[in-house]
Amino acid sequence: MRRFALLLVLLLTAGCTGSPDTRGPFPAGSELVRDAATSFASVRSVHFAAGVNGVLPGFPLRLIEGDATLDGGGAATGTADIQDGEGHTKFRFTVRNGEVTTDPDVGHGRIPPMYDVGTFLGPSAGLKRLLDGVTDAKTEGRENVDGAAALRVGGKVPAAVAHSVLPQVAADVIVKVWVSADGPRRFARLWVQIPPAGDHLSPVMIELSLTKQNEPADVG
Repeated sequence: MRRFALLLVLLLTAGCTGSPDTRGPFPAGSELVRDAATSFASVRSVHFAAGVNGVLPGFPLRLIEGDATLDGGGAATGTADIQDGEGHTKFRFTVRNGEVTTDPDVGHGRIPPMYDVGTFLGPSAGLKRLLDGVTDAKTEGRENVDGAAALRVGGKVPAAVAHSVLPQVAADVIVKVWVSADGPRRFARLWVQIPPAGDHLSPVMIELSLTKQNEPADVG
């Protein structure tokens, strides 16, 4: 668990610190996101790591890391950390055909809904819809992501699209999408800023890293 927490603390800050190399010219942001969405539609397995910074009512997830595949009807396994009252709970999870088991057993009422892998991975699933929905895309510069050169694109996603991916979201969101600098374009990382749900709350930031795309997934 210590390695897991360290990895995700680094993940949360990796896409938001420092300045990208802004020396262009760069491909248009809309072109990069479109190409990344097209290539991601064929991804059937992935290693993912995500962190949530802030309070999103009804979505207690703080950190998650694991592997997912569409093969065999969809499966995922990994480690998660959720907000639990004044503290938080860490556990291992397995998802098969939409059914979630955890170790230790934390009870389905205390974990955010984990759906079929096909709801976020696949040609018509949530992450592809999110990429398809990016507007006002602008290439901001070049950065290093997971040891490879990537181009960072800033933009927005309308509330209707964001809500269809994450029901707790009811407003337009600001996004940054990292796309591999070399072809074929690959969707490598995503950063989302969600407006606060109340006057006394801060924006919620979610960062997601996607590696080992279409490599054999360890979901045993």
